[in-house]
Amino acid sequence: MVESPSIEVIPATLSDHPATRAWRTVGSEILEPERIELVKAKKKSMVYRLVGRAAEGSVVAKRCCLATGLVEKMVQEEFLRSLGMPMLRFYGLAEDPDGQHCWLFMEEATGQAYSPLNPEHRAAAGRWLATIHAGQCEPGLASRLPSQQPAHYLERLQTSRDALVRLLAEVVLPSGDVDAMQAIISHYDLLETHWGELEEVCEAAPPAVVHGDFVIKNVRVRSTPSGPALLVFDWELSGWGTPAADLAQFTGGMVSPDLAAYRSARTAAGCLLNAQDLERLSACGEFFRLIDEVAWETSASFQGYKTYRYLVRALSCLRVYEPRLAAALRRIGWSS
Repeated sequence: MVESPSIEVIPATLSDHPATRAWRTVGSEILEPERIELVKAKKKSMVYRLVGRAAEGSVVAKRCCLATGLVEKMVQEEFLRSLGMPMLRFYGLAEDPDGQHCWLFMEEATGQAYSPLNPEHRAAAGRWLATIHAGQCEPGLASRLPSQQPAHYLERLQTSRDALVRLLAEVVLPSGDVDAMQAIISHYDLLETHWGELEEVCEAAPPAVVHGDFVIKNVRVRSTPSGPALLVFDWELSGWGTPAADLAQFTGGMVSPDLAAYRSARTAAGCLLNAQDLERLSACGEFFRLIDEVAWETSASFQGYKTYRYLVRALSCLRVYEPRLAAALRRIGWSS
């Protein structure tokens, strides 16, 4: 996290701040906060920076839903720690008194911003991702992580399509929004007819622990004597399933790892992937990422709203996703 703070908590209120109270139960011996900075505020999460003395550095405190926080805790403690890779230190999780939220505490990710236009960054991302996808889980972890197999994405596609159909039936929308929503429904109908082909493509690579939100904003690059090393955070959407979505290229702010570097590293780890299969897997990943993005908008914004003004932001995002879906279908040769 390197965003600039927007609010600084004054020392007089520091001890009463919820992040401070939660931190005392997890890692107060590591750092004694001298101030707290608000980094990011979203509908379902808040991110703060706990700033200590110069020698102590900073800790990132994130308040999020308990269910997703527990997923990150599992991945951090039962998977990432065993890989022997440069990783951000995970200090722990503290449940919120409301029983629905929690606080996650991490080492702050400092370093250079990741650029998918930098070949060294993309090669480092390919090697890093290959190591993650080849990593061995603790016994039983795979069954406890959320599924990210193709069936999971098909269910999300169907649920989102149903939400769009209901929206068109219940809310009066401008003609441009109607056209875009009908186009997404049409794209989803077409994609579902080819779902068996997507499943066959995904069989080229074994299931693995996947990040699930492998986008530029969740990555920093740290210089090392052997070259750039990735620091990746926000594992709350991770799961067990097809690695396709992590491999998506140049869509929606994705990291876009170098596929040749990924393939070389996977081959060295004993997983043989030919170049064509990997390209097709990446193309499937673009569909899966778009399905996720549409699902986030329809599930978060369409619940109970019957008037247009509450839907403007979500609809504007969906209008962006529609031509991306159309382009992805054309590239794979499935456009009608």
